[in-house]
Amino acid sequence: MRALLQIAFRNLLAHRERGLLLLIVLAGASAVLVGVMSVSAGVARAQREAVRTFLAGDLNVGGYFKEHPDSIFPVVGDTSRVRSVLQPHVPAECQVRERGRGSATAGAGRHRVRSYLMSLDVAAEGNAGFRVRTGSLEALAKPRTVALSTSLAERLQVEVGELATLFVQMPGGKRNAVDVEVVALLERAGVLGESAGLLVSNAMLRELYGFRPDSASVIQLLCGDGTELEPLAGTLRGALQKAGYEVLPPAHEAYGDKLGPLLREGWAGQKLDVSTWEDEAAFLDFVGQGLGLLLVLVGAVVFGVVVVGLFVSLNVSVRERTREIGTLRAMGMQRRSLVAAFMLEGLLVGWAASLVGAGLAAGLGVLLRDVLPVPDALSTLFFSGTLPLAPTLGHVVTAVFLVTLGAGLASIVPAFRAASLPPRSAMESL
Repeated sequence: MRALLQIAFRNLLAHRERGLLLLIVLAGASAVLVGVMSVSAGVARAQREAVRTFLAGDLNVGGYFKEHPDSIFPVVGDTSRVRSVLQPHVPAECQVRERGRGSATAGAGRHRVRSYLMSLDVAAEGNAGFRVRTGSLEALAKPRTVALSTSLAERLQVEVGELATLFVQMPGGKRNAVDVEVVALLERAGVLGESAGLLVSNAMLRELYGFRPDSASVIQLLCGDGTELEPLAGTLRGALQKAGYEVLPPAHEAYGDKLGPLLREGWAGQKLDVSTWEDEAAFLDFVGQGLGLLLVLVGAVVFGVVVVGLFVSLNVSVRERTREIGTLRAMGMQRRSLVAAFMLEGLLVGWAASLVGAGLAAGLGVLLRDVLPVPDALSTLFFSGTLPLAPTLGHVVTAVFLVTLGAGLASIVPAFRAASLPPRSAMESL
C-alpha cells in the first residue's frame, strides 16, 4: 500500500498543472458545500432565536377562552392556579415566563396597520432577547407605552416619543382604543418582525382587553437544548387534565392558526393547549424546507462537478500515460494494483482538496458570522439583518466525505481502463 501511495503521489507531482486545477475545483466545490450548510444551520439558529424571542418558549401552555360560542380570546383566566399545577413537573433547568398575545390595529394620523400584539413582563425579562434600534425597552414598564417593529413604524410614520393609538375588540363585543407613547423601535427579525410588530407590557395588554389582573395568554418554558420537549409536553398535558382542565390534543400548528377552527366550535369556557416552539413556528416550515431543498440541490451539483471533472481528467491522464502504464504492467504490476494506484490518486486529490476548501470555508464562516449585511428581502427569510453563518465540524466532515467519495467513484472507470491496457502498449507507444 505504501508503494501505491508513493506512485499516486508522484504522479500528482509529475502533472502539477492538472493537479493544481483539480485541487482548485474540488476545494471550491467543498467550500460551496460548507457555505450552504453553514447558512442553512445559521438560518435555523436565527429562526429559533426569533421564535423564542417574539412568539413562544420551548414549551407553551396557552389558553383559549370563549365567553360565548361566537367569540374567542387567547387567554388563561386563572394563571396562578395553572402555574401551581405545572410547577411540580417543570425541570429545574427550565425558566418560566408569562406572556400575552393578541391582535390590534395601530393608528397614527391617517395611517392604520393591523398586526399581532405581544406582551411581556418587563421587570422579570428585561430586553428578553429583543434587539432595540432606538429607544429603551425598559420604558415599557411605564403605563400606556408601546414598542414597534421598524417596518411597522415606517408604515405608521412614527418615531420614538410620538403617540400612536391601539384599537382592539374586547370580550363582550366592545371596542377599546388607547393612546400610547412609542418608547422603542425594534430591529428587523425576519417574518416575525414584520407580522408581530406590536410589543407592550402584560399590564398594558390587560388594560386593552379588560382582562383580570392575574391573567396571561401563555405560560412559556425556556429549557436547555438537552431537554426532551415532547415527553415533557405529554407530562404537562396529563397534569392539567388530572387537575380538571380541558386540554386540546397535540397539533403542529401555531396558536393563531387554531383560533379559526376553535371559533367555529360550539362550546364556551376555557380550554388549554400545550405546544412546542416548533408547533408555534409551523407557519415558518417553508423556510426550512426551502433551505433543505437548496442544500440537496447544491450537494447534487457539487457531487456532479466532482465526479464529471475528475472522470474527464483521469481519462485524459490514462491516454497520456499509456507508455507508463504499459511499462508498469511489463515490469509485473498486477491489474489489481494498477486499479488501486489510480483510485488512490483520485482519492488523494479529492481528500486533500476537500479538506483545504472545507477548512477555509469554515474558518471564513466563523470570521464573517453576523458581519455581512443582507438585503431586506433576504433578511426577512434569514431572520437577521446580517448573513447568519454557523459552520461546524460536522459540516467540514460531511463536505470532505462527499467530495472524497465523488472522487473515488469518478476514478473507478479510468482505473479499470488503465488496468486493461496490455504490456505491449509501452512498446507500441515508442
